[in-house]
Amino acid sequence: MGDAALWEEIELSESYLVCSMYEEAASSSSSILKRMYDNIQAVSKGAIVESQLHDMLTSAGMVFVQSLHGLGRTEEIVNELRDAFGAVATIPAQVLLTGICLQIASSSHSGIREMLEEFLSKWVYEDGHYILNDADASTSFVKGFDGKIFLDVNDYMEVVELYTLTVLGKISEDVDLAISWLEKAALPEERRQELSRRLHSLLSLKTTNISQGSPLLQAKQEASSFVEDPVASKESCDAENKKRLPNEGKNDIYTLLKLSKQHKPSLWSSRPLNLNLGNTQLTISKGKITITLVVFIICYALRRKRVALMRALGRKMGSMKKALLDFWQLAFSYQVNPLAAVQPLPNRRT
Repeated sequence: MGDAALWEEIELSESYLVCSMYEEAASSSSSILKRMYDNIQAVSKGAIVESQLHDMLTSAGMVFVQSLHGLGRTEEIVNELRDAFGAVATIPAQVLLTGICLQIASSSHSGIREMLEEFLSKWVYEDGHYILNDADASTSFVKGFDGKIFLDVNDYMEVVELYTLTVLGKISEDVDLAISWLEKAALPEERRQELSRRLHSLLSLKTTNISQGSPLLQAKQEASSFVEDPVASKESCDAENKKRLPNEGKNDIYTLLKLSKQHKPSLWSSRPLNLNLGNTQLTISKGKITITLVVFIICYALRRKRVALMRALGRKMGSMKKALLDFWQLAFSYQVNPLAAVQPLPNRRT
């Protein structure tokens, strides 16, 4: 099986995925992975270098996890990856990260922590990169190659970040365990310090929230304590009131007197106004009197406006009438000589 034939099959599975043919994509990619691992020695002798093999495994694995997600089988991704790749250490880091992130997004955490711990334990940090440890170097996958399997530091640290921050820190809410694991793990020191600061920030935030508590939570706790022991709560309130009564009673009286002096009756007060007309007593509310006054003022203003308007209109009509009469008199008072058209013009003397 040459690399050209393998790439053609991988491209075909990718086409299935793009066309939303998830069943065909999952079946095709799973078959490619199984044949590659079953015939790893034949594949390695077919002039496929290790970097090309890694790219092939990554491409087929990405199609596999995305097709499972498209089929609605996201909760099975972790178990399916174990079956498809045979060993956790042989799963490409990007495929592992993508599959676990998809499963976490679907609110399924089954088997995630165990797989990450197993994957991280398979690698040893040496000379600035990670290599597969000796205990797993005897697998059939590694026997097909003369050299060792390497893992990039950035890829390994992405898996570490997912394990410590997301799985332990947020899902399991065990930040102390994440910090302890980080201190013991073989990591580049700079990357360890950066991740340690993020974990301590997460821990301090969690501690602050627990110590202070939200106002709603405190209100619920106070309400629950009152319900649990209402007699004790009443007695404590009575005792507190007795302590405060001598001084606060006087202060309350002075406050009320001060406020009563400052109080001014409102125009819209609901207190009635009593009127005595002979033997008849009328009770009218101040609000009604105010409304009546307002209506009267509005009517008076409209009446004054109406009178002024009629006067102005009368003056306009008078002036127009006078102008019309003047024009009429001028038109009919001008006399025209009917013989003017036939009379000869007088001779002009030069």
